[in-house]
Amino acid sequence: MSLTHALKWSFFAELASKAIAPVVFIVLARLLTPEDFGVMAAAMMVIAFSQIFWEAGMGKALIQRQTDTQEAANVAFWINIALGLLIATMLFLVAKPVAATFFHDDRVTAVLQVMTLQVLLGAISSVHTALLQKDMGFKKLFWVRFVTVSLPGLASIPLALNGMGYWALVAGALVGQLAQVIMLWRTSHWRPRWTFDTRVAKEMGRFGAWVGASGLLAWFYLWADSLIVGMYLGSHDLGLYRTGNMFSIMIFGMVFGPIAPVLYSYLSKMGGDKIRLKSMIEKVIRSLTIIAIPLAVILVALSSQIGEVLFGSKWEGISFVIAVMALMHGFSWVVGMNGEFYRAAGKPSYETIVTAGTLVIYLLAYLYSIQQGFEVFVWTRLGLALGALLLHLLVLKKLLAVSMLPILGYVIVITMITAVPAYLLDYVFNMLHLNVWIRVCLEGFILVSIFGAVIYFIERNGLIKEVKHRLKGAVR
Repeated sequence: MSLTHALKWSFFAELASKAIAPVVFIVLARLLTPEDFGVMAAAMMVIAFSQIFWEAGMGKALIQRQTDTQEAANVAFWINIALGLLIATMLFLVAKPVAATFFHDDRVTAVLQVMTLQVLLGAISSVHTALLQKDMGFKKLFWVRFVTVSLPGLASIPLALNGMGYWALVAGALVGQLAQVIMLWRTSHWRPRWTFDTRVAKEMGRFGAWVGASGLLAWFYLWADSLIVGMYLGSHDLGLYRTGNMFSIMIFGMVFGPIAPVLYSYLSKMGGDKIRLKSMIEKVIRSLTIIAIPLAVILVALSSQIGEVLFGSKWEGISFVIAVMALMHGFSWVVGMNGEFYRAAGKPSYETIVTAGTLVIYLLAYLYSIQQGFEVFVWTRLGLALGALLLHLLVLKKLLAVSMLPILGYVIVITMITAVPAYLLDYVFNMLHLNVWIRVCLEGFILVSIFGAVIYFIERNGLIKEVKHRLKGAVR
């Protein structure tokens, strides 16, 4: 299957989930409170942490492996099942001390115990997902995703309307996971066998260990901020922070989510061809930048209206979180696919090293900034993301001899040509005092049109290419 064809179906699959999920998310945000979302976020960060250990990097190892595929699939399945049972049991037993120690909220105990079911359901279907990705079966994954993302809302919204609070979120998560298991087993022809090749297990274990280590470090990157907010500020601020962050994640995920699984599967077939990988990464970063930065600027410009229209008065402060997190994710997505390149090049350790290198700095920054207040903490997240962007570019330079300055120059140019018109337009609309719905639609449409036209003009006339050429000359 061609990369273009796979990307098309991966895009449809992600679009199905990313278009439906935000609608359900916003409806539930209107019905529930930041505290409800905070309780659920506390349980989910523990479940996400456990996934690193039961999955053990087997899915990525299976996709990357080009020989003994059937034996590798059996190894991955039985390892995931065994670890899933073990970890689900441990989580159920330690749920109460975890809730008391880290979140100071007894409600998290029961939610976490029920959510251990998600660990078991994930372990049952992880290999089927990996095999479909490996075989570029994104058309099948589209239908799986389309069906499974539609069902959680059918469970969550009626329960939320009946005052079930955070239990509505729990029910939706479990219904969606169960539906995914059923659909994957019906869609995939692969079935586990009662065999276990120890040689293959050792080979996959070595690869999976690095992927798992990267996953562990990635968890700290994705969840440590929420953990610190929950520990120091409580469920309300955790819900506010996590929900605002998740809104930005969903918007960027709708755009970029389809790319990662296809890109990794496609690049894994390149093996160690560094010339091809270098050429591809330059194209990918260019494409990511020209989409991610303008998208972030649009979200910043509309953040106040988004908070008012979509969330309402009980979510006071969420506009600020959405704006700063949009910038953070915008700059982060410039190098958002780097992990896929490291793994495709057979160097999963690079991502581990990069993440580990920043982990101590991140944790120290979190612990210091949270003492200064919620807003300082949120701004700190943006500063850390900019630092990580530079570090990832340094690693690319070492791994594939990718020049940093042309990339940074491109990022700066795109940022400038989008931020200035957005600021001016926002100033004009503030003086007009339009209805909030009209302003969101009108300002959003104008910004998209301006950014599209300006970027097209600059690209067509080679201005950015000239900047890149001059920077390359400076490097030489």
